[in-house]
Order: sequence, then structure tokens, then C-alpha cells
Amino acid sequence: MGGTDRCRGVAGKKKETEGYGRLRGQVTRITIYVVNYKRDECWPIIEKARTTLFGDHKPADVVLGVAKLSPGYLIEADAIAIFD
Repeated sequence: MGGTDRCRGVAGKKKETEGYGRLRGQVTRITIYVVNYKRDECWPIIEKARTTLFGDHKPADVVLGVAKLSPGYLIEADAIAIFD
């Protein structure tokens, strides 16, 4: 599986956050873990997915290349949100 295919999984996060539309602006940081991360292949896809998820809101982010994740996973992300 190529790097581009690995990175397309980020776009799948939109479905998980659709119910939380009004909360997206409260996300302050996202961390994305990608198996065998290659910046030139993955970054444009990650950036497009982030724009789809958060619109103009740009939480801080960290993208980490990793050797492996849980069996069957090629990409994983977590988010931190602040609630008043």
C-alpha cells in the first residue's frame, strides 16, 4: 500500500466528527500517527482532511511517522479539546 493510500484514512475522520460540528472550534491540538510517513506524499492529503474537518479553525498539530500501529492500522489520530 502506497503512502497516499495510507494517508487517505485521515479523511475518514470527518464522519466521526460530523455530530460534533459546534465543538470543532474547541479542538486545540491534533496528533496524527502515520506508518512509514512520507511528508511529500501525506502532507497534502492531511491538510485537505484538516480543512474538511475544521474549516478555518486550525488547531496545533503534530504528525509523527511510526514503524507500526495496532494490527491493521496505518493511520491514527487523537485530538485535545478545551471546554468551558
